Amino acid sequence: MKKSLFGRAGATLALAMLLVPLLAACGASATPTTGTNPSAQPTDTVMMAGSTDTAVIAAPTDTAMTAGATATTMTADMTPTAAMSMTGSPTTASLTGKKLKVGLVTDVGKVNDGTFNQFAYEGLKRAESELGVQTAFIETQAQTDYEKNMEQFASQGYDMIIGVGFLMGDAIKSNAAKHPNIKYAIVDFSYDPTISNVRGLVFSEDQAGYLAGVLAALMSKSNTIAVVGGQEIPPVQKYVMGYQNGAKSVKADINVKQIYIDSFTDRARGAEAAKDFISQGADVIFGAGGQTGSGGIQAAAQQGVWVIGVDQDEYVTTFQNGKAPGANKILSSAMKRVDNAVFNAIKDAQAGTFQGGTQLNDAKSEGVGLAPFHDAANDIPADVKAKIDQTLKGLADGTIQTKVNLNK
Repeated sequence: MKKSLFGRAGATLALAMLLVPLLAACGASATPTTGTNPSAQPTDTVMMAGSTDTAVIAAPTDTAMTAGATATTMTADMTPTAAMSMTGSPTTASLTGKKLKVGLVTDVGKVNDGTFNQFAYEGLKRAESELGVQTAFIETQAQTDYEKNMEQFASQGYDMIIGVGFLMGDAIKSNAAKHPNIKYAIVDFSYDPTISNVRGLVFSEDQAGYLAGVLAALMSKSNTIAVVGGQEIPPVQKYVMGYQNGAKSVKADINVKQIYIDSFTDRARGAEAAKDFISQGADVIFGAGGQTGSGGIQAAAQQGVWVIGVDQDEYVTTFQNGKAPGANKILSSAMKRVDNAVFNAIKDAQAGTFQGGTQLNDAKSEGVGLAPFHDAANDIPADVKAKIDQTLKGLADGTIQTKVNLNK
């Protein structure tokens, strides 16, 4: 399908998600890492948050992170104009003429781990290339280091600090209160009431999940599909409920099975849940729980069942760009464009138009969508592809609503 990702730029995204070089931070004495690229010496394992297990990932490539150098990088026409709900006036005067200093603090993990850490880093490096800002990053080793790592950037005169992931909410709030003249952005979290110097970068997971549900229902032969969710928190709930509603929008009588697992890093439990759903007749499985969901779809794909990934293009990450067993069974992935959200926040800071509040990245702003179909493209009928395009258009222009309400 030529327009499977946001209608225009699908072919570029899969290549952009090649895994990248990294530098490990130095534990308790983490040092910001600067320069065009991290070290070219990759590591083959990444410690995931809250787990002592390691997840093997493909070796990164140098070209993937050289913004603007090749077709594998993010391009200007892929940048959404995000719908925003902001408060107050821009924090400080325009920084035009000054080289903005932006620091990225990852969640536990690396900048090439195929998760939000990597996508936030890609947005950071794109800003370095296109906007000329000065950048650095710290790879967090433990959750207790969040605020300490932010404080390191603050003490070194950084103008903007970006935190990756909802678990950093308290640390960002505390650090922002200490440094009201610094701008902050946080991925997958927002504040109520809002904070004048903090922008929450949130996404319409319900829309991405809805698209995944439409695809799953139309590809199902057994009329039973399933979703392996992670922790039952709002973003995951929106994925799950969107998936259910999307499926039922095209097949009202479809059976949608679900489970929430209280971990984002337990691949074994995800695999066990997926196998159980298969035994109950599910023939399409959506993994919406980080590494837990990835374990589920990997196990299901190896049993010949259609699967759908989440957040990133899991054909590229979990299925190692088509080299891992079962890669031909991944239909697509429900995507969140963290790279675009981070880039836009930095762009506003550079222009002097940054405001605190909440930036919603949705189908209208090309902040969510489906990844390319890859190996499954020839197995997906033309009418299914057309329905996906129609659904994405409807979500973008508002004629289709997901009807997901977490307050009920």
